[in-house]
Amino acid sequence: MIELIDRHKLKTALRHMGTEHLRDRYKDRWTPDRPTTGYCYVVTEVLFHFLAPEGYQPHVMVTGGDDTHWFLKGPDGDVIDVTDDQFDYELDYSQGESRDLRTKELSIGGRVLADLLSLTTPIR
Repeated sequence: MIELIDRHKLKTALRHMGTEHLRDRYKDRWTPDRPTTGYCYVVTEVLFHFLAPEGYQPHVMVTGGDDTHWFLKGPDGDVIDVTDDQFDYELDYSQGESRDLRTKELSIGGRVLADLLSLTTPIR
């Protein structure tokens, strides 16, 4: 698995964001000990717009019930997922499907996270 960002810095930024930018169904699951919980989409969009190598695309998979999990996958099958620590089990990334992000521009949460990580110039 490829690491594009320092996970410690990411977790610090997500702790600062707290639950404000989470969908309601994830707010009661989020904790400072697991600050990536519920933030997979926001993190994926920030990585895609600012750091992902050419050819990497957003993917989403169902992880149970209505829950989904977003990550990036490259043309050679390499996965970028820095929010996988929210799960107590190994994810089967082959279950993911390529999807466009929900919006062309960063979400509000994505803009906040990019600012906290000092990411200023999108590459796409």
